Amino acid sequence: MTRTFVGMAAALALLAPMEARADYHLHSPYEVDLGELEIEHNGAASFDRKPDNNGAQSYTLEFGTGLTSWWHSEIELGFDRDPGFSQPTNLTQAVTENTFQLTEPGQYFADFGFYAEYGQSLTTGKHAAPNQATFGPVIGMDIGRTSHLVNLFVTRELGPNQDTQGLDFSYAWQSKWNLWKPLSPAIEIYGDSGVLGQSPRFSRQQFLVGPVGVGALSLHDLGLGNAGKVKYEIGWLFGATQATAEGTLRWRLELEIPF
Repeated sequence: MTRTFVGMAAALALLAPMEARADYHLHSPYEVDLGELEIEHNGAASFDRKPDNNGAQSYTLEFGTGLTSWWHSEIELGFDRDPGFSQPTNLTQAVTENTFQLTEPGQYFADFGFYAEYGQSLTTGKHAAPNQATFGPVIGMDIGRTSHLVNLFVTRELGPNQDTQGLDFSYAWQSKWNLWKPLSPAIEIYGDSGVLGQSPRFSRQQFLVGPVGVGALSLHDLGLGNAGKVKYEIGWLFGATQATAEGTLRWRLELEIPF
């Protein structure tokens, strides 16, 4: 219980001076990884017959490690490309991400963590964007040979370039069948209902759902060393509302190196 309060206090302290980036990737209460360096890349590209939704891309490069047995921290650089023809790809954000494990695995019916993120906008002029703070619970649960993750986040825009006031609510879900460690099938859902108390009707909200492949290989199996592993995810998300691109390709590659 003490660790729970300490973790939440530390998360709120980090947010006090400080978007959650729209990475299509579930955060987990199990990703503390003390004594391990993580190098991670996430990417997403949208495809749509409507020019306003087609061609948007997002990429991240992240470096992280466990700072304690219950606190994992990452530094991220975000790159984005607006939808449309011949748009440039810009370095848009510097982000700090922090995940706090609040319960021991198996202690309760589900495993709980708390996620806190601050994104500092690096854009100016016509590409100027607000800073953002995102936080909320991350929940994990195993049922038989399946694993499930849920993220429930709120985001607050900060700084002079705010587009909205209030807290924006987003959610994500992954259900994975642990069929084979090198590659297991999963289903993912991502949604954004907009600012709390001002949410548009569902057809105008962001909502995506689709299949994802999730896998991991040890570096030893790849002939690249005796320790560490490579994790990877790739999936296709279908847009289920008018406000969402018809299809989004999303991928993730992570290298874990013990030290």
